[in-house]
Order: sequence, then structure tokens, then C-alpha cells
Amino acid sequence: MKAVILAAGKGTRMRPLTFTRPKHMLPVAGKPILEHIISFLRSGGINEVVMVIGSESEFITEYFGDGSRFDVKIEYAEQRKPLGLAHAVSVASPLLKGEERFIAVLGDVLFKLNLKDMLTFHGKREAKATIAISEAADPTPFGVVKVVDGFRVERLVEKPKVPPSNFIIAGLYIFENEFWDCIKDLKPSWRGEYEITDAIQLMVDRGYPVYGYLTKKWWKDTGRPTDLLEASQKFLSELSDFYVLGEVQKNVEIRGPVQIGRETVIYEGAKIFGPTVIGERCEVGPGCIIGPNVEIGNDVKLVENVELQNTIVMSRTLISNNVRITDSVIGENCKIGPSVRACGNSKVFGVVIGDNSTIGPGISFSPGSMLGPNSSIRLRWEEADAEG
Repeated sequence: MKAVILAAGKGTRMRPLTFTRPKHMLPVAGKPILEHIISFLRSGGINEVVMVIGSESEFITEYFGDGSRFDVKIEYAEQRKPLGLAHAVSVASPLLKGEERFIAVLGDVLFKLNLKDMLTFHGKREAKATIAISEAADPTPFGVVKVVDGFRVERLVEKPKVPPSNFIIAGLYIFENEFWDCIKDLKPSWRGEYEITDAIQLMVDRGYPVYGYLTKKWWKDTGRPTDLLEASQKFLSELSDFYVLGEVQKNVEIRGPVQIGRETVIYEGAKIFGPTVIGERCEVGPGCIIGPNVEIGNDVKLVENVELQNTIVMSRTLISNNVRITDSVIGENCKIGPSVRACGNSKVFGVVIGDNSTIGPGISFSPGSMLGPNSSIRLRWEEADAEG
């Protein structure tokens, strides 16, 4: 059996981070979202994947290649125009010939549910389609499912003003070949897209047995920066492989689950609190306090007395001395000047900074601030002083 990963979306809600990369390649606990999805599929016994990608997906194909590094076989199908999820699945159909059953999963949703259990549920009911669903206090932003006895699906509605239930679609599906009969008869929605919910509703209307698999396990649609931070914290909290491969100087305090990559140096007086992941060839300077819930990419330099909590710092970024950042996402190849402050909380992120940006000394960000890629910001008095 094969799985189709739908990874062609633009990720507009995740801007500014997705101006320079696909949202599916954003890091969570040191790995791209797509890598976590592949691991999830492998946990269910799936080792063949069709990845549906967009027109600008070199990041994805260069990173994953044929999948051999990840113990799976990966084939690619291109969705050239954003014509909906059902259309994205249909793009993969030539690579699914001979498959009586397949899995489809959204490329920006992370799961902790038991995939083997869901497959067993599907098989026992002789279902033609099974949808992973969960309960939500406010289902209006989601696709909603109305079920009857035994969780047989009766109706699906996309983002309803008046939801027929509190059961929402989690972005994971199991389909039998009957799905293709409905795809070919599908009409575009009011958005001009071929909706996967419409395809499944057509299966229901034609009498095919369609079921909802209710999960109470954690899952997350990583659509926004706050979702990315929450997902990172969840995966960091479950770290089971702790290691220090770099150099740790004297008088360094390390507590809790921590991963430190090769050629990274933790300088005297630094403190690292897990769960925290630090990549390769990094420098964590004297007096730095890192963690908990921090992930740092490769080739990152933290100069001195840097404090980071609940934060993602991507590769090749420099953070100068006396900086405090919490609940934030810092893009690749950024330069953060001395005495910068960016602090958020559980309800609002501190700052999201796009790639290749420069932040001058003394800048203090209001919670919820966002800065696009290739930005430069500094205080006015500093500009006047620089001009002489």
C-alpha cells in the first residue's frame, strides 16, 4: 500500500517564513515537517510514498531525493495549479495504478495517532473511505463531519457557520478504489477548486460505506507560526534520544533532555535546559541560557548572555550579546544585534522574522510582530549617528 502526501500548498498563512521555502519544510524539533510525516507513515508499515508537490519544490526534492535516506521509496507528482485537494490526489493517480487501497495525508499536519489501528478500523468495517476525525470546541474553521451510529459518515461540510457536529476532519484519509469513480464526476466548488470533502460526500451519497475514525490523540495543523511553535514543543517534549556530540567547556550546566550536534561548542558558564535541540557547528557563548523548548539549526552563533525560551532559530543565524527572545521563530541567515528583546507568551508569539534579515541593537518587538525576509531594522538615533 502506498501513501500520498499532499505538499503542493503555498503556505500563505505561514508567511513571512514561506516566502523563501515551502511550509512543509519548516523545522519541528530539528526536522522538516515532511520528515515527521514520513516517520508517521513508516510507523503504520507504509514504505512507498507519492509526494504531490507544487511548481517551486526544489527544497523538497533535493532534501528527500528518492527517499532511501529515510527508508522509504518516494515518487513525485506535480500539481501545477492550486485546484484543490481532490485534484492534488488525482494528480498522483498514475503512480497508484494497481493499488486497491491508499492513504492520503496533508503535508502540513502532524499526528500522534496509531496509524495501524486506523487501518484495522477501516478494514473491519469494509469501508470504502475512512477519515481521521477529532472533537473541537469550535469546529467552524474546519471541515466538519456528521456521523451516525458506529461513526458512519452521513454528511461533510467545509467551514460551516452552523456546524452539524463538533467532529472535525484531521487531514488523514484511507481510500479504496471506489474513490476514483467519484473523483471523475466531481465539479469545482465556489472557490474554483476540487474539494476532497465534496469527493467524499459523493461517495456517501452513492451509498459507499464511509467512516470517521475518532482520535483523541494529539494532532496539529501547522498552518500558522503559533502552530509551528506548539508542534515543536510537543515533539521536543517526547525526545528519547539524548546526546552531546560537540564540545562542552567547564562550568556548563545541562539539565533535562538535550541534543547537541557535532562540532558545536558550548562555552563556559552557559546553561542548557531541555527539552532542547542544538544543531551542528554552533557556538553557544558564555552566560547564555537556552531552553526549555528551543530548537536551533546548524551554524548558529549565540555570542554572549543570550536567553532563548520556546523559540526556533533556523540555520546560519547570528544572535549578539544580551538578547532575550521567547515564543518566537527566527529565520535562516539572520543577524540579531545586541540587547534586542522579543518576548511572547502562550497566547501570542513574540516575533516571526523572515530569512536574511538584520535587526539593529536595542530593538524591542511588541508581541505578535512579523518581519518579512531580507528586512533591515534599526533605531532612528542609530541611523542619525551613522550618518554623522
